[in-house]
Amino acid sequence: MKQGMSSEVSPLASELLKQDTRELPPGLKLHSDYIPPAKPISFSRYYDPEFAKLEMEKLWRRTWQYACRTEDIPKVGDRVPYTVGSEMSYFIVRSGENEFRAFNNSCLHRGTRLVNAPSSGKFIRCPFHAWEWKADGSLHNIPSSWDFAGVDAEQYRLPEAKLAVWEGFIFINPDPDAPPLEQFLGALPEAFRNRGYSDRFTFAHVSKKVRANWKILQEAFLESYHVIETHADSLPFTGDASTKYDIWEEGDGHTSRLITPVAVPSPHLGDTASLLDAVVGVACFFEMAMPEVKGPTFDATTGNPRHQLAEWRREIMGQMLGRDLSERSDSEFVDTVQYYMFPNFFPWFGEGLPLVYQFVPLGDNPNEAVMNVRLTSPLPGNGVTPPPVKINHLDFDQSFTEFAPEFAGLSHIFDQDLSNLPNIQLGLKFAADSHNKNTLGRYQEQRIQHFHNVLSKTLGIE
Repeated sequence: MKQGMSSEVSPLASELLKQDTRELPPGLKLHSDYIPPAKPISFSRYYDPEFAKLEMEKLWRRTWQYACRTEDIPKVGDRVPYTVGSEMSYFIVRSGENEFRAFNNSCLHRGTRLVNAPSSGKFIRCPFHAWEWKADGSLHNIPSSWDFAGVDAEQYRLPEAKLAVWEGFIFINPDPDAPPLEQFLGALPEAFRNRGYSDRFTFAHVSKKVRANWKILQEAFLESYHVIETHADSLPFTGDASTKYDIWEEGDGHTSRLITPVAVPSPHLGDTASLLDAVVGVACFFEMAMPEVKGPTFDATTGNPRHQLAEWRREIMGQMLGRDLSERSDSEFVDTVQYYMFPNFFPWFGEGLPLVYQFVPLGDNPNEAVMNVRLTSPLPGNGVTPPPVKINHLDFDQSFTEFAPEFAGLSHIFDQDLSNLPNIQLGLKFAADSHNKNTLGRYQEQRIQHFHNVLSKTLGIE
């Protein structure tokens, strides 16, 4: 099978990695030859309410899923809600200095939702009748307790979901019989060895409503094949068709990765495209996020401009953070490297696009979803973790460009991505019976195929 397209000025990602001036970390060294078997993916699974109900029953209620980060709830008593669809809601609370719990988001009196937004306090207090629980879930107080003689405090502890923490990410699983999270992390622990997210913090966080199924939404970010049209303005500096894709099937772990080279022109532009223009274009993009920093001057006669770009970012970030980043590879500062863990967790690797994605259904309408995206950074060298950022909630028709300026040049890219999705959701329903299923590229879209194969197995519909 052909594994990508290249040109004289845009080698395959695997070849570019060999040219790095530093030793590659595990997250870039890992490789897999696994190719998922091709199986049909019906369009109906993106809009059928019955399929959405099956997902709620057999996926969301039984799967380890990333809910939030420990940095979101830094003090004992801090808590945040985590909601999937219209039938599943928990809240995650810091119940001790290094202890976290996930509770059903429902009052045991008359069912009121207890936590509607990030909040704090010694007690979790129902806004309807003021029943109270401690951060460990134990019942603290019932107003007019004389009228509830049959309420046993031990039986009225808040029901819990299983919870585990990996690299500062908090995962929950509503299934009390679920195996431990470690069995599901797949390639992630090795990939992020020495580059863990416990050493990072979030400095921008957007939650965006989208008129598309959650699977359509996340599939838009599982491949770089769409760059040629959706992000055509980035072709001069993005090696879209040179992307390396890898999938790891390890027991219960279903993980994958893409490495898209940046600061090289797209192979679609041919052998005469300018490498120097590609590097300058990427430098301008990075400068948009650092307007106070003067960009570098590149000289192709004295060395590889891509390496010069990486060295500039390495030095600038090291100075800004007060950290020694000299041993980190060129690729970590230039390329876009995205890891994925089933069903909806996307921790990106390195500083090219230091993002975290999460996608969940919205309400009971399978045609709507929520995208949560974080922009992250290594922690400063002084060891002080910045305070948690406030989530910027964007409604359906609010663009990143207009309403999320904190994402700088990325806002334009996100708006390009999201502009397609409502049309995809509509178009699925217009398909002829003879063509009512996906037609996927065997290499460039293999991560989508893999996701659906695992989803089908999880739902018991193979």
